[in-house]
Amino acid sequence: MFGKKTCLMKISTVIYCLLFLGLGNIYAEETEQSDDTERIHVMEPIEVTGKRPRDVIAKPMSESSGLEISTTLVNEEEIERQGAKTIVDALKYVPGAWIESRGRKVKQFFSVRGQKYPYPEYAIDGAWQREFHETPYFFSATNIERVEVIRSSAALLNGLGGLVGIVNIVPKAYKKPGTGAEMEYGSFDTYRFSLSHGATAGDLSYAFSGGTNHTAGPEDKNAAESISNFMGSTSWKPIESLRIKTNLFHLYGERKLRRAEPPAGKRFQQTTESFDPLKTTLGNLQAHFQPNEKLSTELVMHYIDRDHTFIGDETAPHESTDERDYEWGANIIQSLAVTDDNTLRFGALYNHWVAPNGKRFYVGRRSDLETVSAVAVDEQKFGSLKLDAGLRWAKTYINEYGAFNINGSGGKFRQVEPIKDQWEPSTFNGSAGASYRLSERILLNLNVAAGQIQPREGSLDVNMEEPGNETRIKADLGCRVIQEKVGRVSLTGFLTQQKNAIVLSGQTKEYQGRIMELYLNRDQDQLGVELDIQGAPILRVIEPFVNLTAMRSRADSNGEMVKNEEKPELIASGGIYAEKLGFDFSILWKYVSSYESTRFVAAPEGEKPTPQPLGDFHSLNASFGYTFGKKQNARIYFEIKNLMDEEYSTVVGYPDYGRRYMVGLRQTFN
Repeated sequence: MFGKKTCLMKISTVIYCLLFLGLGNIYAEETEQSDDTERIHVMEPIEVTGKRPRDVIAKPMSESSGLEISTTLVNEEEIERQGAKTIVDALKYVPGAWIESRGRKVKQFFSVRGQKYPYPEYAIDGAWQREFHETPYFFSATNIERVEVIRSSAALLNGLGGLVGIVNIVPKAYKKPGTGAEMEYGSFDTYRFSLSHGATAGDLSYAFSGGTNHTAGPEDKNAAESISNFMGSTSWKPIESLRIKTNLFHLYGERKLRRAEPPAGKRFQQTTESFDPLKTTLGNLQAHFQPNEKLSTELVMHYIDRDHTFIGDETAPHESTDERDYEWGANIIQSLAVTDDNTLRFGALYNHWVAPNGKRFYVGRRSDLETVSAVAVDEQKFGSLKLDAGLRWAKTYINEYGAFNINGSGGKFRQVEPIKDQWEPSTFNGSAGASYRLSERILLNLNVAAGQIQPREGSLDVNMEEPGNETRIKADLGCRVIQEKVGRVSLTGFLTQQKNAIVLSGQTKEYQGRIMELYLNRDQDQLGVELDIQGAPILRVIEPFVNLTAMRSRADSNGEMVKNEEKPELIASGGIYAEKLGFDFSILWKYVSSYESTRFVAAPEGEKPTPQPLGDFHSLNASFGYTFGKKQNARIYFEIKNLMDEEYSTVVGYPDYGRRYMVGLRQTFN
């Protein structure tokens, strides 16, 4: 588990051995006294603290050791405790997490530390996804083993999410047979059903799950959704040195795009749009070959097909717009232990993305891009000190792209000739990190990264031209302390400097009935600190946590760096989990301080929209449950979202739905 080198775990083998020895001695003593006497000795659980050594041969895609403190792992147990239904739900309480919810094609954007435009990228079990932002909000969290979040924008090996952070979704692998079923019902005619099963058979393990989520949404808001999820995975070890994993996901359903409320523009308040159907099929294969302790190769290949049919106000009932796109790619990393203390990793990546009929604002204009990339990272150990440095190069070939070189008004879209058969300029990202273990309980980390970020495909600035590349420098400095009676405490300082940062301008253009948001380049910087506390269990009943991210963000305004009102200064979350005698309780808190936005705000022709206040809210979620049955394998529970019925918005015109209730039953069969 990357980022949790030192962990508290129950070692069942130790318990069983001690029980065996203890009961053996008891039996010997008692047989001498009486064959008719039976004595039972109850032993307390034994907890062992241990350190898991970092092994980049076994895990070639492990990022810089300097990023350990800036990496968060949300495991299966936390996903269940939080009542997370989707991947975005599971990310809500990550330190610095900022989730913007609205009713557009991308329903929810996840970011950390205010890093957006572009937003953090996604990977599925190590397979980087180029166009995944339309998917996480309906990607089920059922049968997900963990979600790994690199909060810093310094990742090099997990694809091309290098300078904006990355979220890696790892499906569950079963070590023993297990079957589970769950059903829920609640506010807005919301219901969810899911069924999962997994087992092992010799060197093969498998898992599959299926389910559906439905909600009617608030009345008269065009917010109904009905999405089904199917997943299957295998893990096979045909020989000791080779492991092969496969994953297959299919998502199918329909989603209406929620209408906005004032002060959003009338266009967003009156629109009736939907995806019907909405389809995504994703498959990947991961092969890890390790013939000895000094050499390993990891290959990840993937294919994803998104076939969304968009129906808008201007579309006749029998007509629709096909916004299909698909991509495939491969990422290979080679690890080589040059010496006992030095490991070299190098690799290559290929990605091919095609939107036959165009996407979003560019429907009817084909997109076909191929990206190649190479990376090299070297890690050196000096006792308790680890140093690493790496460089990634990337370059994209444009087979065809019709969204560039658009000058003047939006009306010129139809006259623009697509770009064909051209290379884009190369981009470089570099990173250097250090990790020093001061003692068994104290870890120090440092990481510095720099490089370029290209604007997202299809972005246009206020001059109707493609924005320029952004140059970003990022630094993280942190300390982690583990104390048995306190828990794990991490403190991280971070700095971000952005030259020609790619940001929304607040201006829009309308094209074929669609509103296109325009970008601009400006300088920005950010200085912040993160505190993350994972408390030790209290009385073996209560487990608390709290995290806080405080930031000072600035942006250039007429040559002067001033406060960036578009980003919150404080993001915090916390909660407690409690369990006793079969009863369980959790309460989770989230706070995002105030910020402003002009996105979706109406403005007279030729005038800039007025910034609208957002954020500044406290949100509480609570759950109550009872576990019962002979094997304690059934749980009934009651959940409350937005317990205080707080009125707040994270995006202009799209307020939270308010207090909501859900009752559910989960049954496992082992």
